[in-house]
Amino acid sequence: MSRWRKLVIPVLAAAGLGYLALMVLTGAPPMQRQNIPFEAKGVLKTPPEQIHRIDLIRGAERVSVVRRGDKAWATTDGADVGAETAKRISMAVQMMHTSGPAREIGPEELAGVDVAAFELDPPRIEARLYRRGFRPILSAHFGSHNPDGFLQYMRIDGDPSVYLVSRFVGEEWMEALNRSLRR
Repeated sequence: MSRWRKLVIPVLAAAGLGYLALMVLTGAPPMQRQNIPFEAKGVLKTPPEQIHRIDLIRGAERVSVVRRGDKAWATTDGADVGAETAKRISMAVQMMHTSGPAREIGPEELAGVDVAAFELDPPRIEARLYRRGFRPILSAHFGSHNPDGFLQYMRIDGDPSVYLVSRFVGEEWMEALNRSLRR
């Protein structure tokens, strides 16, 4: 081995180790995924467990349910909605809190667009969520599915935007209403 190599290799190795030591001492520790704090991205900013009453409306059909414990729901006249319906209602509320819209279509994009194809007026189904009290904290109107069928149009009272959300959110509300009406 040449004299040049005998000198360069140890110097490069020492420089590399020095660089690694400097990174360890001055860099931020890596964030482990299980330690990343949860951030709800849904349109419902209120924690799901604070939702006390829900009105589900489709045309002339209407069902109002109230919370009876953690995941139990009953109609406002006291009739139990059943375990499967209660599970769907709780899941729908949870999805509104955790699942963010895939896309927000702002009012500037909606200018000049015929929104009738979104089927939001009248909506296919409307979900009004309440804490304790008489004014809803969120009224969501679910319309048609987008052309691909994976997303659904949604409008929120008081918000000029139209949202594209997972179609599963609206389907949970629709199934909860259907099951409540069959009881």
